[in-house]
Amino acid sequence: MIDVTGPLSLEVIFVVLAAGLIHAIWNAVVKSFDDQDTSFFLLNVGSLLLCGAILPVAGLPLRSSWSFVAASTLCHLLYQTFLMGAYRHGAFSRSYPIARGTAPLLGTLGGVIFSPDSVSLGALLGIAAIVAGIVSLAAFDANKLTRRAVGWAVITGVMIAAYTVIDGIGSRHAHSPLKYLLVISVAQNIIFASTMWHRRRKKPWPLPPTLALGLAGGGVSALGYFLVLWAQSRASIGIVSALRETGVVWGAFIGVVVFKEKGGWRIMVAAISVAAGIILITLGR
Repeated sequence: MIDVTGPLSLEVIFVVLAAGLIHAIWNAVVKSFDDQDTSFFLLNVGSLLLCGAILPVAGLPLRSSWSFVAASTLCHLLYQTFLMGAYRHGAFSRSYPIARGTAPLLGTLGGVIFSPDSVSLGALLGIAAIVAGIVSLAAFDANKLTRRAVGWAVITGVMIAAYTVIDGIGSRHAHSPLKYLLVISVAQNIIFASTMWHRRRKKPWPLPPTLALGLAGGGVSALGYFLVLWAQSRASIGIVSALRETGVVWGAFIGVVVFKEKGGWRIMVAAISVAAGIILITLGR
């Protein structure tokens, strides 16, 4: 068994930071589609093609991980559903950081409420930084549609918190992050792609370059999450999750620079506040 309590290696740090960037990129790909039903259909098909091709070669994870596989599949399906709602109603530069920042915030607040242990000053400052960043993102240009997007993004964050813990433990029970990821991906991809196909079957298809982009986004998403599970098998789940969520800064940057969403420096400052809060929480534990 690999020791996950020791200091982080540079290898793990770089892998997790790369995973955070990859995650922001594939989320930007699905947000770039005008039709979210089509974008999430292509995302799941792209992931299914890649994972489905590798699964017969890799084989199945250990039986002790199957309960985690089932729970994670459900959480990932709910996660994609709520993420669609957030992207349908809100700007990427706000929905993405709120969703990703909510997860570590909830985990830490849960520890504060339910644990008798004392909370460090660093963790308290981290909570304050995340709350300030999320409130700023939610309040910017607030209207009925924006508030609805914030609600979807916060619920998305709840699902992220749930599957992060489940997968961190489940992949260790599987004794193979790759096998664990492949089974979850194939299961959720089949279910979600089937649902999206039914919803969008009468809609026109985008041009071939756009189709290819959507399918590639699915493959990239699977790669990014494998990197996270690999890192969680070699380091603390909490630390890996926190490092990964620094991708919220990339998400805000993509939204402001690539999608030309209004907010500019204010959105970037809020996203940096969320990322800094995540890091402070992790270091303060």
